[in-house]
Amino acid sequence: MVKERYVRNMHQARSSNMRQLHSLKLLVSGHDIDKSLFIPELGESVFGRWLYGEAVLFSSKGCHHCLQNIEEIMIEFHVHFAQIYAIYFGKRAGGLLGLLGLKRKIPEAQKAKARRHYDEMVLLCDRLRQQMNVLNTLIEWLPDETFPELYRMPGKNRAIS
Repeated sequence: MVKERYVRNMHQARSSNMRQLHSLKLLVSGHDIDKSLFIPELGESVFGRWLYGEAVLFSSKGCHHCLQNIEEIMIEFHVHFAQIYAIYFGKRAGGLLGLLGLKRKIPEAQKAKARRHYDEMVLLCDRLRQQMNVLNTLIEWLPDETFPELYRMPGKNRAIS
């Protein structure tokens, strides 16, 4: 039962990352998406909290290299995300338009740049999916008695590297 909870939490973290990517797709496709759907800091996102919380516990169980790869992918993912976020939400219109809460018009060159960043993020998500599948396999191979021990381990919320 404990093992299934860890696996479920891993899948929920991965799903949250995919939801964010889908929201970004809508944003770079020209749809008006609410800024509150995006969490700019990796450590504050659902995936980041899982990665630097529960997932770290597996680094001592033969999963360190895989977790390191996942962290590297997510850091690169968030570099691209920050660029898109800055394009769409970084600067508000000044003057009267800004006071009224109206958005500035984003130049086509900036929109094209955001789409390129999004395309890179799609490739990174494919790499992430592959690494998450490897991690899932490694976790499934761990004996069931490992998981209650992990549950009691101190030291959550630390870096993997």
